[in-house]
Amino acid sequence: MDVKVTFINSIDPSDFTRLSLPFIYVSVTATSNDGATHRVQIYSDLSGEWLSADSGKPMTWSTTKSDKLILHTFSLAAQTQFQATDNRVEYGLGYHAMIPSDGVTYQSGQDTVLRGGFRTGGALNNTADTNFRDIDQQWPCFAFAKDLGNITDSSTAPVVFAVGLSRDPAISYTAGGTQQSRSLWYRRQYSTDSDAISFFLNDYDLAVSSANNFDSKLSTAASQISGTYSDLAVLAARQVASHIEITVSTGSDGKLNASDVMVFMGNDGVNRLEEIYASAPFWIYVNPEILRLMLLPNIRWQQLSSTNTGYVADDLGDTYPQASGPGSSLVRPKALESTSNMMITTAALIKATGNAAIVSENANLYKTWADYLKSNTLIPGQQTTSDGVMVGAPSNDTNLALKGIIALKAYADILSTLGQDGSAYSDTARNYASQWQSMAEANAGFAASYGDSGSWSSCYNLFADKWLKTGLFPESVYSKMSELYASNI
Repeated sequence: MDVKVTFINSIDPSDFTRLSLPFIYVSVTATSNDGATHRVQIYSDLSGEWLSADSGKPMTWSTTKSDKLILHTFSLAAQTQFQATDNRVEYGLGYHAMIPSDGVTYQSGQDTVLRGGFRTGGALNNTADTNFRDIDQQWPCFAFAKDLGNITDSSTAPVVFAVGLSRDPAISYTAGGTQQSRSLWYRRQYSTDSDAISFFLNDYDLAVSSANNFDSKLSTAASQISGTYSDLAVLAARQVASHIEITVSTGSDGKLNASDVMVFMGNDGVNRLEEIYASAPFWIYVNPEILRLMLLPNIRWQQLSSTNTGYVADDLGDTYPQASGPGSSLVRPKALESTSNMMITTAALIKATGNAAIVSENANLYKTWADYLKSNTLIPGQQTTSDGVMVGAPSNDTNLALKGIIALKAYADILSTLGQDGSAYSDTARNYASQWQSMAEANAGFAASYGDSGSWSSCYNLFADKWLKTGLFPESVYSKMSELYASNI
């Protein structure tokens, strides 16, 4: 028998409801590969290890069944909203669900009992364990089984499970001393998780079709560069999309406010500008609006902050999902890096949409940031970069300076889009670009820092010059870099 298990994280960037659902599909198909008939049963379970890295914590659970849904729900017995340990959120509800059908059975109980019973009888007994206990105490699990019957050479219809962890509220966001507890977008449409999961399971065919269409479009576009790049792009899309949450606030009337939408990205911290910048080309391609909504929490926090540093803060916090403002990044801020990231990303967003409102509505901030770039870009001094390198005076990181110069020209282009005179910033950026070529020159291409002629830098920040079409650097710079890559990589 060939048994195929597929994990599907459906991506539909145009549909905020689908994109905000915190569930994945696990589908199973079976096909006879020898022409003979075989009897097949499928088993799946989840344990409380989904809830916490500390398996000594107590948990509770329940199982509900209707003619539309069988739902295992499990959670930690004691929870604190927005708590996370080692980048794992430790509150909310875990789910394992199926649509009832012939041959489907379910059960909760000790792992060895459930799995042993299935191996022996090929089914579960539709009962619930009510002895609540610690995650690692006789390892309570929440299982389903499906009897597929006799299978010949044709593949079975997919057996589909829903798996997920839901939190409400999902994000704590604080700006200007005001805290918001924000919910995921899908809750505007589904007031209960059971309704959302029921929709999710019944939406399987359409969701898979939509995901396949998205993959095909992305793959076709990426394959114009290379077939290998095409495969990487499709895989990376899931990683990028799985790190965002689309949220709404609660209005004074107690209802979710669809006019206050923000997107948060969580990995190592909250809304880190270097991660937003790195993902920006993807969002520009699939849905620029998501990128705009991702920048808004950072911009609003800076607008309402009582601390005016003159540059962009690196992030909104150390621990997801607590977006309360920068923490450890204040010690060694990537001031020039983050300010450049914000400016370049904003310029790319405006070029893609033609809408510069995000700047016109926050003109004071963007001018402050542009002036910081103007004063600090050519000679970065002792600045931390996204590569984690601290370059001590009198050396200066050439790749960092490169990004700042491009960001300065990006601001000038933004002003032009707004019908304003950006020549002072544009002229400065061109002057800096010319000086940079001389100051960064080395024996082999461009140095890692000014004056260090024996070193070389990949100068990957040149990407933004091409992306934004700033035209700051001549083709001779790119030819030199191509030669450098060919001889060193």
